[in-house]
Order: sequence, then C-alpha cells, then structure tokens
Amino acid sequence: MRKLALSLLACGAVSIPLAARSQDDAPVSPEDFVCAFAGECGDGAADEAGGGNAAPGGRGPRISATRGFSLGSTAPSARPPRRPGNATTPQRRGAQVIGPRRPAAASGQRVNLRLAFETGSARMTPAAAAQARIFARALQMPQLANMRFRIEGHTDAVGNRVRNVELSRRRAQSVADFLVALGVSRGRLEVRGHGPDRPLPGTGGASAQNRRVEAVRIS
Repeated sequence: MRKLALSLLACGAVSIPLAARSQDDAPVSPEDFVCAFAGECGDGAADEAGGGNAAPGGRGPRISATRGFSLGSTAPSARPPRRPGNATTPQRRGAQVIGPRRPAAASGQRVNLRLAFETGSARMTPAAAAQARIFARALQMPQLANMRFRIEGHTDAVGNRVRNVELSRRRAQSVADFLVALGVSRGRLEVRGHGPDRPLPGTGGASAQNRRVEAVRIS
C-alpha cells in the first residue's frame, strides 16, 4: 500500500510540469500574427494585452507572454479631437469608434514562433509543424499578404559555435521551406542563422530559451 501511494505521488509530480508545458505551447491563431505584425488587433486582444478582461463573447485574438509574443506598442495611440463636419472624422456607435486603425511600424516587429525541433536536427516536431501551419495561414491573410519576413534561427551556447550557427540556419531554412510548401511565396522570405550570438535579454547563453526560431517583418 505504501509503495502504491509513493508511486501515485511520483506520477503527480511529473504530470504538473507537462500540463503547464502544453498550455505554454498552445497554438495561436492567425489573427494573433496579424495583431503582432500589422497592428490590427481585436477589442478582446487589446483588453487582454492591456491587462483588462475581454468582453464576453469577444472574438479578438488571444495574446499572452507565454506564447512568445513581444508586441511592443501595437495599440493605436490617442488621437487629437477633430472638429465636427470634418470628412475624416470617424463615425461613432456608442462608445466605439469606427474608423481606420493607426498602422503599425513599417518593419522590425519580431515574434518567437515557438517551434521545437528534434535534438540536433532541423526536423520540426509535429506540434511545431501545426504551429507553422497557423503562421502560414496568417501570411496569406490580406493584412500580411504584401509583407516580407526574415526567418531567424537561434541556438544556445552549448557546444561548438560553428555547428550551432549552421544548425540554426538549417532550422530557419526548414521553416521557410515548410511555409513555401503551404503556398507562401519564397520571394517574401529571407533566412538567417545566428547560432548562439543573440541570446534573449536576461538569459544566460546556455539557457534553453535561446533555442528558438523568430519571424521578423522586414517590409
């Protein structure tokens, strides 16, 4: 009986981090990428990103720090009041302003795609392939269809630097090839491998968090 209790306790200790990992790696929606790269975010996403509660039934994209996004200031900034009768004055419905959103910056937005690979390989895991498919759908949405991106591979600092740089480049190329196979124009993508040279701020070079592939908007 005592052995059975110890066995159940050990299983419970293992299952907790696995459950937390599955939540962190949950796929995002194509709308999340549109929000990150084009600055067109649903009201629900804006509320959540700002720490508020999304309206019941809202369908805005869900964005959180656990999903690898670094959005910066993508929310529209306050606009000066316009005089009545101005042709560019947005229409109003109650408290909601209906009008064009302020466009995001021309380039530089960066998103961690949260893709995992087999150890020492450029082969994506099945979960990573599912995530990459979501990104491919986002790249074909009207808001992103005319944008170009650089796919950047990064590794930790464990092992030989030259090999890590090459591995990071192969992983980035693998992601780009996968996106092209799903219909994304190859001319919209650049590939670069940085190896261990660009660790995430606040992390040590050997941290596993540095093993990542990022998409960077370049135009």
